[in-house]
Amino acid sequence: MAILRADDIRNMDIEQMKEKLRELREELLIARTKLKIGGLENPGRIRELRRTIARILTIMREKQS
Repeated sequence: MAILRADDIRNMDIEQMKEKLRELREELLIARTKLKIGGLENPGRIRELRRTIARILTIMREKQS
C-alpha cells in the first residue's frame, strides 16, 4: 500500500479517513508482529505507517474544528 500524502488525505471525507486509518493500524499491527518474529523485509515500513497514521489523525482534527 502506498503511503498517503497530506494532499491526498485532505481530499478524503471523514468516513474515508476513518476507514484508511483502520486499515493502516491493522497493517502496523501485522508489521510489528513480523518484526518480532523476524519475518519483516522492510523495517522502515513501520515508521512510514506510524507517520501516515499521525498525518490522518492531524487532518481529521483540523477538519472537525
